[in-house]
Amino acid sequence: MYLQVICNVGALFGRGLTYRGEAELGSLVKVEVGGRKATAIVIGHSAQTELDPGTVKEIHGSLYAGYPWLSRDLLDLAQVIADYYLCSLGAVLSLMLPVPFASKEVGGLKRPPKEEPEELATHLIRQPPVELTEDQALAIQAIKAALDGAETKPYLLHGVTGSGKTEVYLRALSLVIAKGKQVIYLVPEISLTPQAIAAVVSRFGNKVAVVHSSRSPGERARTWQNIAQGKVEIVVGARSAVFAPVPNLGLIIIDEEHEASYRHEGGLNFHARVVAQLRVRRAGGFLLLGSATPSLEVYASALRGQTTLLNLPSRPGGSLLPEVKIVDMREELRSGIKGLISAPLRLMMAERLAHGEQALLLFNRRGYAQLSLCHDCGHIPTCPHCDVSLRLHHGSSILKCHYCGFTKGNEPSCPKCGGRNMHSRGAGTEKLEQEVGELFPDYRITRLDRDTTSKKGSHQRLLTEFGSHSSQILLGTRMIAKGLDFPSVTVVGVIDADSGLFFPDFRAVEDSFHLLMQVAGRSGRGQHKGMVFIQAFNPDHYCLRFAREHDFLSFFKLESKLRRKLSYPPYGGLATLCFRSRDLLKMREATTQVAKLLAQDPHLTILGPVAESPEKVRDVYRHQIGVKGRSRKFLQEILRKKKAEIEVLCSTLAHWYIIIN
Repeated sequence: MYLQVICNVGALFGRGLTYRGEAELGSLVKVEVGGRKATAIVIGHSAQTELDPGTVKEIHGSLYAGYPWLSRDLLDLAQVIADYYLCSLGAVLSLMLPVPFASKEVGGLKRPPKEEPEELATHLIRQPPVELTEDQALAIQAIKAALDGAETKPYLLHGVTGSGKTEVYLRALSLVIAKGKQVIYLVPEISLTPQAIAAVVSRFGNKVAVVHSSRSPGERARTWQNIAQGKVEIVVGARSAVFAPVPNLGLIIIDEEHEASYRHEGGLNFHARVVAQLRVRRAGGFLLLGSATPSLEVYASALRGQTTLLNLPSRPGGSLLPEVKIVDMREELRSGIKGLISAPLRLMMAERLAHGEQALLLFNRRGYAQLSLCHDCGHIPTCPHCDVSLRLHHGSSILKCHYCGFTKGNEPSCPKCGGRNMHSRGAGTEKLEQEVGELFPDYRITRLDRDTTSKKGSHQRLLTEFGSHSSQILLGTRMIAKGLDFPSVTVVGVIDADSGLFFPDFRAVEDSFHLLMQVAGRSGRGQHKGMVFIQAFNPDHYCLRFAREHDFLSFFKLESKLRRKLSYPPYGGLATLCFRSRDLLKMREATTQVAKLLAQDPHLTILGPVAESPEKVRDVYRHQIGVKGRSRKFLQEILRKKKAEIEVLCSTLAHWYIIIN
């Protein structure tokens, strides 16, 4: 038998090769390529070959006893994804595989599956379904009708924060399971949405498999096998769970579909929502999206009738959305307030904390300070491997790069001039924790950021600490803005709320609006009305004004008007060509030639080439070219035709790839 395979050898990653041997589709085999040993995945069988049979080599055996990791359906889906994103088939397959695409097998596959993580076990007490509101009942009725009628259009559940979207998801899960089908339930990040996961596990128990990266490769592989064998009815996980090998897919749910964490950047640059759409279209399943602040692409699709819109406009039990106030930090400075906490926020925190309530503070910047500056010569310590300044950590004792992880001690004297006049500039969550501790010494603080949650189980331990009222103030980066439901939180503060509005990304304002609306929704979810304070130096920005009014629709209309004027998605096609090289001169030469090639087409608008920010990361230079066209499909077709020519121009670079926005 002849086998068509994809090897894990870089230069051949996207090319199909032919070997002789016996192996199942989707299994990993050992082969020899160019005199070196390699691992390959079997993607096809045939009884004959157009090649000279004498030149076709034998495989050198199988890995994992020939277990077929990918079904025919998943192999076909991989090709569809590769065509959509203009990438190699190998890049897709390596992400789909639950085991490393390597010659060394992971151990532990014969042991019984590990019990669910300890942090979920505490939630396994069965909870009865809650009573539905009228809006929830209408949404479930519409979903049931769609499932019974084999609806092919996606559904968008647009509900304000705290409106009960999770209960609608749970009822939809029950409907699909009753039909004998399986469900994939995607959440932005496993560690950041423990309460949503706990709701699924508590309702469905051992029917649920939770897929996440903190498990060992062996544990992940065993879970994958259980899913493929139909032993699991619901798969819960982050974006990679969209590839789970459920044999009879009936539904994919994407909670908080607007979240940027559903976008994957790496060998394959994909969006989980797009892959989910491609998958349910092939499987005959149903796609349910949910968000309080839908992405512009999805909401525009709903207005065009391509997606069915379901609304949950209010919170159950008459609970009101929090009152939001914008604090002009320019006025605070003029009045002599120089700290991170404004006077109105400080007073409200003191009042609410005194009544036994809790506070949440969002500061989307970790560390103690943004940089260290010599006041004698102006020197700023920078990373030797990246074009960024080093951040101060651990009470200003350590300098750290947030891109490559390089660290060094923070010396009291300047390494350039020797002067002892070094000062910190800017602030992060560590400094905020210090300042809040000085303002409220009688209350305990829990800080949640990447530095405090690096150890296994630390994230859940800190949330449990806050949830049990062992601490009264929770502060951290954007990981505290989503998936949390603490009824005693009645005051929320956002520090430097406008800092993300001016990033060089056409989605920067939209992402900031999502973040503000999500963190505001953490306040007032219990019996007491919530208050939210948005601190900013640009208080009149439309993003902040619409967030203050909880006015998603007005934000959507204005942002759409700006996008349409500039032909940005969803009102035009946009692709980004990213280039990587350790040689800056070769990078500039190659990107200039690629830009000239693309500019020959009068239907394209070329943006760049420009350096990314930062330009150098881990000693690799990063440049990009933006390409705009009348539609995504038009751009895909043009780039597909030009790809071979671009490959030749980029032959001297370490790597290049395409992002379809």
